[in-house]
Amino acid sequence: MNINARQIEALDFNYLNQAETYQYNADQLARVKSSAAIMAKLQAEVAAWEASMQTFDVTYRKATTAGQTKVVENRDAERDKIYSGFVGTVNNALKSPIEAQQQAATTLQEPIKRYAISTGAEYQEQTMRTEQICQELLANYAPQLTALGLTAWVEALQAKNRDFKAAMTQRTNEQAGFVKSELANLRLQIISCYRAFVKLMNVVLIYEGDTAYASVIDQLNAEVRHYKQIIARKGGPVSASSYTGGSDTDSDTSDGGSSNTGSGTSGTGTGTGGTGSGSNESGSDSGNNGSSDDNGGGVGPGDDIIL
Repeated sequence: MNINARQIEALDFNYLNQAETYQYNADQLARVKSSAAIMAKLQAEVAAWEASMQTFDVTYRKATTAGQTKVVENRDAERDKIYSGFVGTVNNALKSPIEAQQQAATTLQEPIKRYAISTGAEYQEQTMRTEQICQELLANYAPQLTALGLTAWVEALQAKNRDFKAAMTQRTNEQAGFVKSELANLRLQIISCYRAFVKLMNVVLIYEGDTAYASVIDQLNAEVRHYKQIIARKGGPVSASSYTGGSDTDSDTSDGGSSNTGSGTSGTGTGTGGTGSGSNESGSDSGNNGSSDDNGGGVGPGDDIIL
């Protein structure tokens, strides 16, 4: 047993947003998987961690490329086709040998030019302009539409535009649901799996020594320190010694929901399970059996864990 062995340092995820949390875990997972020694010892924990990352990735892709997106694109294309046909018919009627049709087409040019709808415009702008021109045409230009047989075209355009708006609303709601609930919950799962791995890895380091793992642990800690600099710029703990631990404010209770405090000293952490070695951090934790911080950064040899 080597209580002075390297330990994976703590990281307070409270100060990292969703994207930063994902990127940190993706990079650290890649480093861990590159170590044959770690994979031989903690394959199950790494697999669970990786699975949580994959689930997050699949859900994120679903949120950004939801099936409803295809419906939106189809509705937009259908709307564009009707509008282009309407404008084309009006333009052709300008050359009609029938005077009433020429006059009707000339009159209809005014709202067409005033609203200047572009089928390549932003969705919101095109939807608003299309609804407005349809309402005005049906209310104020009924005789001209009748003369050119375009009343049904405008009604169809209005209906398709509203179908498009409904599809957009549904897609937005779907994506908002994923982002606010699914992805938020999956972020907590990633953190939980990461902490489970760190806690057991630190136990391995204490009981087996760090010789076989030194290189990758140093790489992991270098990344931890890099993210601590990011956290510091956000007003979080400046260094490992000032880290105060604590569970994430987003209700992540993956470590048993205990309340942790760091003493700010380098050396050991105490807990009900015994005295544990912390990496430049220490603290008391009655809920984690000697863990020195909230991500399992140091585990006491009194912990009842079988490797």
